[in-house]
Amino acid sequence: MKPTIFTNCLFALLLLCFFDCVRADVRLPRLIRDSMILQRDMPVRCWGWADPGEKIVLSLNGKRFLTRAAADSSWAVLLPAMKAGGPYTISINAHNHLVLRDVLVGDVWLCSGQSNMVHQMGIHADRYGPDIAGADNPEIRQFWIPTLTDVHGPRRDLPYGYWKSANPTDVRDFSAVAYFFARSIYAKYHVPIGLINASVGGTPIQAWISEAGLKPFPDMVGAVERNKESRGGGVRSVPGPVAVVVDKGLSASPAWYEPAFVPVHWRRINVPGYWEDQGAGGLHGTVWYRKEVDVPAAMAKGPAKLVLGRIVDADVVYINGVEVGHTTYMYPQRRYVLPAGVLKPGKNLIVVRVTNSSGKGGFVFDKPYCLVAAKDTIDLKGVWNYKVGQVAVPGRLGGGGGGGFAPAGLYNAMVAPLVPYAIKGVLWYQGEANTGNAAQYTR
Repeated sequence: MKPTIFTNCLFALLLLCFFDCVRADVRLPRLIRDSMILQRDMPVRCWGWADPGEKIVLSLNGKRFLTRAAADSSWAVLLPAMKAGGPYTISINAHNHLVLRDVLVGDVWLCSGQSNMVHQMGIHADRYGPDIAGADNPEIRQFWIPTLTDVHGPRRDLPYGYWKSANPTDVRDFSAVAYFFARSIYAKYHVPIGLINASVGGTPIQAWISEAGLKPFPDMVGAVERNKESRGGGVRSVPGPVAVVVDKGLSASPAWYEPAFVPVHWRRINVPGYWEDQGAGGLHGTVWYRKEVDVPAAMAKGPAKLVLGRIVDADVVYINGVEVGHTTYMYPQRRYVLPAGVLKPGKNLIVVRVTNSSGKGGFVFDKPYCLVAAKDTIDLKGVWNYKVGQVAVPGRLGGGGGGGFAPAGLYNAMVAPLVPYAIKGVLWYQGEANTGNAAQYTR
């Protein structure tokens, strides 16, 4: 059958529709979204990605800004300096239509470093309970960046993240240092405060510095180059400072945290205390702790709280085979909230998997260890049973190695995507991880 003018036109129309459908939507970085806070009194960049040549029109506060996507798909609009205020709505029109709501203009602070910047309000709920309950300021907001690393180069964007305001629920995820700072300066200046938190416990400063910033340190530049050439890539979660080959507690069937598991040849150990002081000297890796406790029916009816003081370094906690909480480094207080139904009347099994990378591992002295529910408390101090899951091999942590804390690794994944965003300043709370080489840290 010969093609007709009609069929040729129909084919052309379908082809045009197909190419229009496959055009990529305009996309924004995760940081630019609803409820964000923009920096006052300076030009502010709004950026993203689209098909090369795509026309983008951004509208804000009665003004329109026009740009086109470059050959590499990137585009940017420089907004003029604005006074503190809002909320505003930003509209972006192109192949698709985007609307950003509840945008404020104020002061934005990048909050970074290690554990003292990480510590969230919720971790210290016992101490800061009244501050959490009284948090009610929608003009103080935090964008919490997930813990990520990339040793192969700077990333363009973050995988996820949201701006959240200071209320009794969301403030629990705020860095305590950053929140009290924001609350203090808000009381003084009365302008919206945005906190961008990029922090990871136990991290050395070199992990937070770009490759260009590390040029004065040849050994670290060499490590960056070697890591870029290594296999694998992409953003990945930061591993701990030790690499565990196989944990027998996890590979067993049933696993050691499951109620069906029957412990054989487990040894007795005191909690609190360090296993190095109780017959397992020089051990780094994972050690499993078990304890059965009798819970009265009254305590099992509703929610409860498991208090495990502090543990060196990391822990995962199970009750009756269900994971109820975990912490990835030594400094936070362990306060795990147990929903109703986790505890049962009678015998309950508590299992704690402890990972230690250096020094003494175990449960820190002079801290509370108990189970609390319905105004009753069960003391968890005393004799537990333990067994080694696996002896660890040293991980590559610090100046010359790879792994999660490699030079430039955290910068590439957690800071590089933020660079175009205008900020007021930086809060930096770090140093302990570099005490082994203070002279280098000074440089």
